[in-house]
Amino acid sequence: MERILVVEDDRFFRQMYADLLVEEGYEVTTVTSGAEALDLLAQDEYQLIITDLVMPGMNGLEVLSRVKQQSPTVDVILVTGHANLETAVFALKNGARDYILKPFNHEEFKHTVALCFEQRRLINENFELRELLNLFQVGQSIANCLDLDRLSAVVVDALMKEVGGCRAIGLFPEKNNLLNLKENRGFSTAEAQQLAEILLPRCGELPADGNGIRQLDPLLFSEGETLRKTGLTGGVFLFIYSKTFVQGAVALFNEVGVPFPSRFKQKSIHFLLEQSSLAIDNAARYANARDMLYIDELTGLFNYRYLDISLDRELKRADRFGATVSMIFIDLDHFKRVNDTHGHLMGSKVLNEVGQLLKKSVREVDIVIRYGGDEFTIILVETGERGAATVAERIRRSIEGHTFLTDVDLGVKLTASLGYACYPVDTQSKLELLELADQAMYQGKEKGKNCVFRATAIR
Repeated sequence: MERILVVEDDRFFRQMYADLLVEEGYEVTTVTSGAEALDLLAQDEYQLIITDLVMPGMNGLEVLSRVKQQSPTVDVILVTGHANLETAVFALKNGARDYILKPFNHEEFKHTVALCFEQRRLINENFELRELLNLFQVGQSIANCLDLDRLSAVVVDALMKEVGGCRAIGLFPEKNNLLNLKENRGFSTAEAQQLAEILLPRCGELPADGNGIRQLDPLLFSEGETLRKTGLTGGVFLFIYSKTFVQGAVALFNEVGVPFPSRFKQKSIHFLLEQSSLAIDNAARYANARDMLYIDELTGLFNYRYLDISLDRELKRADRFGATVSMIFIDLDHFKRVNDTHGHLMGSKVLNEVGQLLKKSVREVDIVIRYGGDEFTIILVETGERGAATVAERIRRSIEGHTFLTDVDLGVKLTASLGYACYPVDTQSKLELLELADQAMYQGKEKGKNCVFRATAIR
């Protein structure tokens, strides 16, 4: 029910206003002065104030001014029998919804009040529509992000903006699919890490009631000198989850010296959390599809399509940081004999075993690629000629010393020829780096196989 506060020092008009308004179904409170009105407004909620213009003490224009300062969303209608054009213009310019002249027709009075509430309704609907549109646009920006690394930042920023005035940390899956601290807004690295350590154990279970919003108890963060300095007094823990597991979590906290926002639209937060869950699913599917494009089905290594992309990226990084990159080409010696003797199925098993040996011989940051057939390439990140020589020799020995197909009791032995080249020492061209490593490998084959050759040896 709409609530109206009537401010009128004349008892006759005060009662008349109340009777007319109650007839129309409004809840009405009457007071005799502007001071009383402001006191009531501070304690209770009203949508409309109808005030006389000329009153002892605080006049209607002052009531208007004070109301707009105290409660800007409350509408004010001024009533007077002493009007002039300047007063009316002043009142309307300073936020009055309307202006009624005494004497007035009762129906006109009712119509003016009804029109005021209709305008409020339209404004509120328009405001809500704009809010919904903004929320939808934010949801779309989340849903359209297919980059998992960037998505976490988009989600955290969207939730912070919706709640308003807060700091945040975001916990999202890394390559091991375990949640880790990935986003930090407003904390030092040490503070964010300590907050993550406290909150991560609370991410293991799905919210039983389906509500992904949890209030955070400030006592959780009262231990330790690091967190005591952060001034945490309140916050919420937001879960992004699918039907079976937690996909991510965002913790929002108060700004230093400012209370955490007590009123925010939970419906909007739930909408953004749902959009985030869908976006994470979509981004993961996209990443899987993209990876399948670059993954060799037989060995699980990257395939030749990935070579150009990854080498281009690593060479640009080397240029930026003044680092080196080495390229190794590997060709299995006499591999055709394996296929001819034991069949292509066994040959495929050998290639898979070689792939596993290569992965064990290099670091996680290095990139192992099945180039095609029985040829492999490896990009050694931030590795110069001495490091490349060491890795290449390690690979040669691991293949030579390994017995293949032992699980099917065949006991096949193999060797490999390897060639390597270094950027920018041997060349400053991506294409030439590939050619030099390839030529070095074939030079090794011509020299008797089961050896390592460097590109400079063929110049």
